[in-house]
Amino acid sequence: MNKKQVDLLGEYIKTRTTAILIEKIPESVIERAVVINSDCSNSELMGHYDNQEYVAPEWYNKLMDKCKKNTPVLIIKNINKVPEKEQRKFIELLKYKKVYVNKIPNDCMIFVTYSDLKENPIEEEVYSFMAHI
Repeated sequence: MNKKQVDLLGEYIKTRTTAILIEKIPESVIERAVVINSDCSNSELMGHYDNQEYVAPEWYNKLMDKCKKNTPVLIIKNINKVPEKEQRKFIELLKYKKVYVNKIPNDCMIFVTYSDLKENPIEEEVYSFMAHI
């Protein structure tokens, strides 16, 4: 990452208004973050119903717990490792900072990682909700 990219990343982190698409993320950030793998099932992402009671996804409960102590950080890992059609399941999270009925904190930083965009592109609408560093 060059100096210009680092400065740009810093500005986006300060505003926390958009998800940040980044190729590599330092392990120190990953250690304190909640990570969602892009190949997660819909119920892992959205939660599910147990009889008539809604059960929030596990990652959401972890994120809410972490936000009591620190600025919450959410990482969607390797978004372009799943087909473009499947990437669309993240639109609500990226656009509205919520999943189903679960609103995530406004100060939550969302990072989305990728690898080899030429071979595995990101779906156009999904890409539109992120700042690419």
